[in-house]
Amino acid sequence: MATIKDIAKRAGVSVSCVSRAINGYPDISAETRQKVLQIVEELHYYPRASARHLVTNQTHMIGLIFETHDQSGLMHPYIAKVLTAFSQAIGSQGYDLLMFSNSRKPFDHWGFVERVKHRAVDGLFLIGKPPDLDALMETAVPMVGLDFTLTGPSAASVMSDNRQGVQQLVHLLYQQGYRRFGFAHGPLTMLPAMERLQGFYSGLRDVGLVPRPDWIWNDNFTYAGGRAAAETILRMTERPEVVLFSADLAAIGAMQTFQEHGLRIPEDISVTGFDDVDAATIVYPALTTVKQPMVELGQAAAQLLLEMLRNGQHSLPQHLTIPTEIVWRNSTMTQSLLAPDMPKEA
Repeated sequence: MATIKDIAKRAGVSVSCVSRAINGYPDISAETRQKVLQIVEELHYYPRASARHLVTNQTHMIGLIFETHDQSGLMHPYIAKVLTAFSQAIGSQGYDLLMFSNSRKPFDHWGFVERVKHRAVDGLFLIGKPPDLDALMETAVPMVGLDFTLTGPSAASVMSDNRQGVQQLVHLLYQQGYRRFGFAHGPLTMLPAMERLQGFYSGLRDVGLVPRPDWIWNDNFTYAGGRAAAETILRMTERPEVVLFSADLAAIGAMQTFQEHGLRIPEDISVTGFDDVDAATIVYPALTTVKQPMVELGQAAAQLLLEMLRNGQHSLPQHLTIPTEIVWRNSTMTQSLLAPDMPKEA
């Protein structure tokens, strides 16, 4: 395996000159840099990350801390798409992604703070709010949070416009003639769930309707939670005409439960979701939903973090909210009052 000394000997320069050429220092002539990099490529030399860190004070490693509310974890289609877009964006700039495990064994006495310092990551991407967030922020490691508000001298956050998405959906359903609305929200300890519930209340208020407390449930953002909510609805003597779920997976669980009990969708009851995961187009009937900009969220999180790493300060908004859009499919009734500019998908 080639060493930095081999590169220096072949190029006829010092070891320090090779190091400075590899790490992009400006005090090396273009001719020398080109010569060194060509030899590096020919000999397949890869500098050790630890040595590079000593020279540049950077590891080119971004840490991922993921706090989930259910067992789906990184397999959840929303998380998977956001994270894929984020990883691709930082990868294009030469950064790798290091995931910190929720299991701390064999270092039970080490929390996230100690492990972040030990791994010397350049930045952090937080999906969900970790329990030791305040201590993490004291490390001054640049960080971006997803789906919660994170502000500070070296912090930023991104999320969808959850409230606007549900509020707009209520308006459009009302335009079609729906008057009896049910809503299934996620865990209200999570900001997206709270904002979607606020959007539901705001939408009903806008059109002059009063929410019914007995038509509001918790779906936990999960397939099982959607099935449980549907079972509750099936036991009711008076049901809503349409039920808005805070997650597509919950909506799909509810749809299948309704169908197992002989209800037709949307003729007997209409269902909507939130996310626009791939499965929303596969189920029958296809699911009307609020589309989250998952790829854009991942890319925006990467852009914010890379900006902090480059400049050491914010030149972009510290909290970025990205608009959602309604995708109309067959799990809701299509009426002549449907807004003509509404995105439509069979």
